[in-house]
Amino acid sequence: MALSITKQSGIFEIEGELTPCNMASLKSYFELLIDRTQYVKLSINKIKDLDNSGVQFISSLYRKSVESNKVFFIVNLTNKKLIKKFKKENIFTY
Repeated sequence: MALSITKQSGIFEIEGELTPCNMASLKSYFELLIDRTQYVKLSINKIKDLDNSGVQFISSLYRKSVESNKVFFIVNLTNKKLIKKFKKENIFTY
């Protein structure tokens, strides 16, 4: 399944498989977004099989936001395994 990004009510929803192959283009997209906006609201509930590299990737976007004095939220995160992984990365904005 291809990766898609949709925006609804100010929330960016990523859907599909987050793989090392598509992380580079996704990184470029969100880094530009971070540079141009004051905040990013991200929903990752529709990402299939988010592994540790995906969690680290999203964590790197969070850190870039913080370094740029921007706000970064992961919204509606209910998956307990993912919450635990993000806590290990010191990410608590969900």
